[in-house]
Amino acid sequence: MEYKFLLSPWKNEFIDVISKTRKELLISSPFINIEGVRILSDAVQLRSSVEISLITNLTTQNIVNEFTEPVALLELYKQFAQVKISSLGRLHAKVYLIDDRIGIITSANLTSGGLISNFEYGVLINDREVVSIIKEDMLKYYSLGNILDRNLLEKINEEANKFNTIKNKTDNLIKNTRLAQLLKKSGDILNFELLKNRIKEGKTVNAIFSDTILYILEKKDSLSTSELHPLIQTIHPDICDDSIDRIIDGQHFGKKWKHLVRDAQQSLKKKGLIYLKGEKWHLME
Repeated sequence: MEYKFLLSPWKNEFIDVISKTRKELLISSPFINIEGVRILSDAVQLRSSVEISLITNLTTQNIVNEFTEPVALLELYKQFAQVKISSLGRLHAKVYLIDDRIGIITSANLTSGGLISNFEYGVLINDREVVSIIKEDMLKYYSLGNILDRNLLEKINEEANKFNTIKNKTDNLIKNTRLAQLLKKSGDILNFELLKNRIKEGKTVNAIFSDTILYILEKKDSLSTSELHPLIQTIHPDICDDSIDRIIDGQHFGKKWKHLVRDAQQSLKKKGLIYLKGEKWHLME
């Protein structure tokens, strides 16, 4: 059977499919918690030889609201042979790919709610060609995101724990100015660490925007600069902030992002990768 519909409750079907993993799992899940990771880990029988690639949405807002738990991401490193994690702004896709053989496209996040308590719906795909196409798209999502490593996640988890400790001290922060200030400071540190990671190992904002422009033009054929702007901002809301100009390690973040997009366009044009015809940008044939 090439396709099968998955209705809630679907935890047992999820475990059955995931247990077939032998080499590789590629997962897209905006939200992820420790219960979801434990269900996943328990289902995989050969964890010591399985590589897992995860696309998620690790933002300060999702962390403080406990939608995406840094401790859950760290748990993956404990359970699997090799782990790669990318955070993509505005990610909403929930996809599970097993060994290039089986795919699940669903409404369910890798959380206890998504796997157990929520009413979810999905489609299981037993078609290698279709799974290959989905995987190619997911890998592009992965490459566009903020690539995270274990050291950064440990820092983020430590700061998230501090934030939760402060938050739990009182139910009314408005009446406690000191605690409110500490919460803001902790949130600012989370933002700073995630943004700083964007430009690690010499990667520039120009390179991020260049990769994104190429990706969008591949999908959309031709677009003007004004048409590119909202699409880029949707993919990278963290570095396309209209309200603030932030500089980290010499790189500009914030209201100057449109100028940086223009610089990326000119870099790609000089390299012969895109060209401008009329008001539209095109990929070079």
